Amino acid sequence: MINDDLVFEAVRARVETGDYLDQRTGLPGVDTEGGGAFKHAPDGRLQRLYWRGTPEYRAAHAAGRFVPLPPLMPASVEAVNECEALLGHPLPPLLRRCYLELGDGGFGPAYGFEPLQSILSDYRMQQQNWPEPWKPKAKALLLVCHWGCGIASYVNCGDPSAGMWAIDPNPAPSDNFHVSLFPQPLSFTEWLHRWTEGTLHQPWLVQDEKTGEWRGATDTETGAAMESI
Repeated sequence: MINDDLVFEAVRARVETGDYLDQRTGLPGVDTEGGGAFKHAPDGRLQRLYWRGTPEYRAAHAAGRFVPLPPLMPASVEAVNECEALLGHPLPPLLRRCYLELGDGGFGPAYGFEPLQSILSDYRMQQQNWPEPWKPKAKALLLVCHWGCGIASYVNCGDPSAGMWAIDPNPAPSDNFHVSLFPQPLSFTEWLHRWTEGTLHQPWLVQDEKTGEWRGATDTETGAAMESI
């Protein structure tokens, strides 16, 4: 049975081993031939960027070709209380514990949990800027991480057991953009558990071939799409 304590300990293990982000940076000047994503080290040399789950990531991990990640600093109780006061809801207990005991963001799925100050800034902006069809959800949904290309994951702080939410603006039609916010059938605990198990997929908006409805992709659809790449 999946519970908060088991998932927290699995996340803690990731943090303690220093392998707590999905994107890792390679050593300067190592494995820089061929295509892929790169950044420049301070000395100008290229550093390859690796994404968890790929053969390149696994090979680099086994060979010790990652730049070590920095230590994390937990959030203060005051910062968490400020966040909850603005929300009008407590954070999900598992998320609250992660911030207070592991780090103020910078670890977890995709590019990692956002720092609390970034979350608060984003939360204030969504109250003002979200389109009208999204406004009923604006006060309950809290950003937890970005995946790139405008894709983001949100936890429903009004009812964390009700499931995660996501935004994927890329396939949404311009005249029906509000469909890019959609629910996912995962509690926050299950969502984070999947990350620790290596089975969490990036949210993906698709249009159902039979009904024409826009919705989140199923695991089967996502798996098939990844196999075709």
